[in-house]
Amino acid sequence: MKIILAIDGSKYSQWAIDLLLALPLAKSPDVTVMHVVESGPVVHALIAPSEKPEYNRTLQKHMDRNLAKGQELVARSVDRLSARWKKVRAVVEKGLVADTIIKRAQRNKVDLIILGSRGLGHVSTFLMGSVSQKVIAHAPCSVLVVKKKARGIREVLLALDGSKYADGAAVFLGSHFLRKKIRSTVLYAWEYPYRLPESAVTIIKERCVRVMKTAGLEAKFQFVSGQVAKRIVEIATQGKTDLVVVGSRGLTGLKRFLLGGISQKVVLHSPASVLVVRRR
Repeated sequence: MKIILAIDGSKYSQWAIDLLLALPLAKSPDVTVMHVVESGPVVHALIAPSEKPEYNRTLQKHMDRNLAKGQELVARSVDRLSARWKKVRAVVEKGLVADTIIKRAQRNKVDLIILGSRGLGHVSTFLMGSVSQKVIAHAPCSVLVVKKKARGIREVLLALDGSKYADGAAVFLGSHFLRKKIRSTVLYAWEYPYRLPESAVTIIKERCVRVMKTAGLEAKFQFVSGQVAKRIVEIATQGKTDLVVVGSRGLTGLKRFLLGGISQKVVLHSPASVLVVRRR
């Protein structure tokens, strides 16, 4: 599996490094540790022509310092990760942070992007609502958003809704994680305004069991009613969930897992880290 670990020096990106070290992956990944230095305007409109040369020199010095700091940051991170994973490389680039991460993911045909949910770094970039949300919305691959300091990944909450996108999340989990190292709970949240009969709940449970069996996973089943994102977050909060897994799109009757709706709300409010799986 090809992974981009996007870091910015904040405690949130340190948590992302810790989590990658603790992930129970089935195979050793190919990891690119990436830091992006956001570049400002070459010439600001309010700078007088006579002051532009000095302005540009100052701007370049600032950029050079940040690039040097970025190189040091990724070098330290590579040293840590190399203690466990064999294929680890460093990349420092200039540009708009989210766009640069997405472009590299496209170019390298990456399977997973890992990043912290927040982080200020040198240029106040990884704020939730900007970089993280933009990467989730536009990345060509799955995205793992790290929300807290990790003790590892053991308890996984997988949200299914009957769509191929949610089913793909189960397959991703079963394909890339050591199955014996994780305990899974399948959550199906019913949002329609009427109560399902027990016979219908049984049918849903049987389908979820088949999906998990195809993915090579065993799981407990939990059926709840209410607003989907809210219920997912509530269940994740009540238990000892380490990771919430959702599909990036869903095509059930209410289109409940459309990106921009359920997935983003779960990423924003979940106390646990969230893996948003994008089905290729």
